[in-house]
Amino acid sequence: MQTHRSALTAIFLPVAAGLGAGSLGPTAPAHPELFVARPPAAVAPTATVPAASPVGEDGGDTPAGPTPEPERPSATPATLDRAADHAEPVPPPETDFGTPPAGDPHPDLGPHTCVDADAVDALAAVFDGELPLVGADYQRAFPLPDGRLLWLFQDAFVDSPHGRHLVHNVGLLQSGTCFQLLHAGSGSSPAPFLFGDLTATHERWFWPLGGDIGADGHLHVFVAEMREHSGRYLGHVEPVATWLVTIDPVTLDVVDRQPAPNPGADLYGWSVVSHHEHTYLYAHCYRQFGWDPFPGSESTAGTHDWDCTADVTVARVPRGQFDVEPEYWNGARWTNDAEDAVAVVPTDGRAVNPTQVAVLDDRFVAVTKVDDWWGTDIHLDVAPTPFGPWTTYDIVAIEARCAACNTYFASIVPFGATGQTFTIAVSNNHWNGDVIEHYRPSLLEVAIPS
Repeated sequence: MQTHRSALTAIFLPVAAGLGAGSLGPTAPAHPELFVARPPAAVAPTATVPAASPVGEDGGDTPAGPTPEPERPSATPATLDRAADHAEPVPPPETDFGTPPAGDPHPDLGPHTCVDADAVDALAAVFDGELPLVGADYQRAFPLPDGRLLWLFQDAFVDSPHGRHLVHNVGLLQSGTCFQLLHAGSGSSPAPFLFGDLTATHERWFWPLGGDIGADGHLHVFVAEMREHSGRYLGHVEPVATWLVTIDPVTLDVVDRQPAPNPGADLYGWSVVSHHEHTYLYAHCYRQFGWDPFPGSESTAGTHDWDCTADVTVARVPRGQFDVEPEYWNGARWTNDAEDAVAVVPTDGRAVNPTQVAVLDDRFVAVTKVDDWWGTDIHLDVAPTPFGPWTTYDIVAIEARCAACNTYFASIVPFGATGQTFTIAVSNNHWNGDVIEHYRPSLLEVAIPS
């Protein structure tokens, strides 16, 4: 994969060493009356998963990723085309971005809370409501076939009768303006919704990426396996592998989890969008803690790997067939060699591109909070194909919630669109990570390309 080093001179480093968008503060008193539990029967993944891989023989701190499936067949462009021609059942239609979440709370998933707000304002209200979810970031929303919406978050604060817990990932099921919190473990000791059994808090954990409904009718979500190398949380973090989780869209049970067809640390599945006969998997290296220092600084606290974080590459599979080996765009054609993939999102003047992609009005739209938590602008780009050429049609300045706050990671919300706008969500935090009321996403409307 080709890389691109962006100019960093315009980036301002306003905080001391050790602070960053993902820095999380101390525990706080619990609110026992807010506890909502997910039934144990609904959370245990059923697939057999390889155990954690040991570090290298030299004692280094770069762990190996998960063991791939032993006999995964390789795919060629010809077999990919045949699979696309014979995919059954017929893939679901394009997402209607104007339709709000629908349906009733699922009784098998435990208690729920409903808020008096419209669908766009409901998410903000639920963090102040009757659920024990009091903070989270890297929000991603997945429309389910029955009209409900599944939110997945990273590093959530969840209250219990025994205190406030950092849970590396949680789900939030939205049915209209009613919500149910999804996590494993118990009410007194909540565990991550995904890979709770393999998680070692602050050491080895799993962060959800993109996903979509597959040709089999299930929700397929890519997940990054993360490792901490520094001995303190978010000191030096590395994504080491990509997993693929299969979720029943009715019960929300995890019915399968396996290494992704490309199980490496490039993270194909960072953003996922389906259009016509293909599903496109965008990759972003997501190296954002403890990497390269800023010019003139020796500290790597909260910094990115500038050699790769501007680059977004793209692969494709037949629509909804997530178990197929991808093809990669090399700048001229699709190829089976991931090493030939080239950056497809604009990189000039951008140090970090945590880009999310959707299809609106038969065009590809990319939403990027440029430079991640160091930047101030959200770039909106449009292209006729999944690999460009991209045109920036609007730049939206985003304000932080307080003088010591920052913003990062803009994602696309699959409801609330009008004839002129669609909805995005933006993560917010305090630089110290200790102001919980700011540590939650905000929603805003942005322009649809004319």
